[in-house]
Amino acid sequence: MAAPLLLWGKYFQYDRAGEAVLLDPVTLESVLLDSGEVADLAGVSPTATHEALAGLGFTQDGPAADRREALHNHLHALGFDPTPQRISGLRVVLTDRCNMACTYCFVDTNTGKPDMTEEELATGLEFLFEQNAGQEEVSIQWFGGEPTIRFDLMKYGDELADTLAARYGVARVRRTVVTNGARLTDEALDHFVQREYGVGISIDGPPGINSANRLLLGGQPADDRIRRNVGRLIAAEGLHVGCNLTPTASNIGRLAETVRWIIEDLGLKFIYVNTPIPTGGEWRVNGADLARELYEARLTALGKGGMLFSVLDRAFQALDTRRPMLFDHMQGDRSLNAALLPGNRVSVCDINFTEPSFVHTVDELRQNPGLLTVAAKKVAPIPACGDCPALAICGGPSRNEQALIGGDTPDPQMCAFYTSTVAIAVWDNTGVQ
Repeated sequence: MAAPLLLWGKYFQYDRAGEAVLLDPVTLESVLLDSGEVADLAGVSPTATHEALAGLGFTQDGPAADRREALHNHLHALGFDPTPQRISGLRVVLTDRCNMACTYCFVDTNTGKPDMTEEELATGLEFLFEQNAGQEEVSIQWFGGEPTIRFDLMKYGDELADTLAARYGVARVRRTVVTNGARLTDEALDHFVQREYGVGISIDGPPGINSANRLLLGGQPADDRIRRNVGRLIAAEGLHVGCNLTPTASNIGRLAETVRWIIEDLGLKFIYVNTPIPTGGEWRVNGADLARELYEARLTALGKGGMLFSVLDRAFQALDTRRPMLFDHMQGDRSLNAALLPGNRVSVCDINFTEPSFVHTVDELRQNPGLLTVAAKKVAPIPACGDCPALAICGGPSRNEQALIGGDTPDPQMCAFYTSTVAIAVWDNTGVQ
């Protein structure tokens, strides 16, 4: 994928088959030029194309902008604030016990640490509903380990959540569970249906792919069992069932094939692709290849009547709405998803349970809500960010990525991923899903 040209020190020009797209990396405004306009743009100013572009705000006059400063000014003008106001959802880590031993799991499982207690769960849920008194919705996601191992706690928590919602005037409780699908009792299935659960099944592809990294503790695959349980979930009325897909060394190069199998053979129409998380201080995937494969997988899903969401969609949404998509640690209403951990602890980053700066007790967060700000990212942390076409889409590493890579400098593969997503998105014509 050819690197874009820098036009007038301000705009990125993406050329393809004689045509071009100009992109303002700060405002995210873009314009398509046909082959004649591309040739006219290369002529001596002022040509008709120069004048037309100026009318759209693409001017060649004046010095090249300091794009990092311009982005911060743009965010201020839009009223964007990276500071969370409250916690509106909890990923509840009931146990680190698991019936599988996935090689890439970001959670330390089967360590022998105590499970969450009913008292700890009650304290965390009380805090969640306190934070959201009078709000339309809170979200609870049951997580582990394998959360269904502690289905008793899930039942207790759901009943308590109904009581707390009534007490604090919360209109709706959105419940989800992330599970490997290898165990599903009739009681659990009935419970999920009764409360209209969203169920995310972690599957990486057909048996030959899935079993490369996802095996039961005894070393045997669980694909047949998972397929049966997926069928039971799909057949149940009132459930929203989807797939959580993690890019691994086994399915990279085969993501489109994997998505086709998930939709056609497994029957799951909603697929969420997990964002690569730096392990050992670096990304473990090729960023440009991943961007291309996610796009191909997205087209495959659309062609099969499914929906695939990934971090790639940040670029699509940003370009379609002309609004920066920098603050991926927050919801649109400036609320935060956090992780409730055993021991009355909360991680303000819901996928990092160990970074000390993220983890506080419930009492500490009650007394000092300002602790939520530790999740706020530093936008465009290094000078090189100002030369990046993904400036207003990526904006540099998140606080979690900064913790994992040990500094503000983005991982090269992360940069390659985001610059590639922008190059893909400026030519995309499938629209936001």
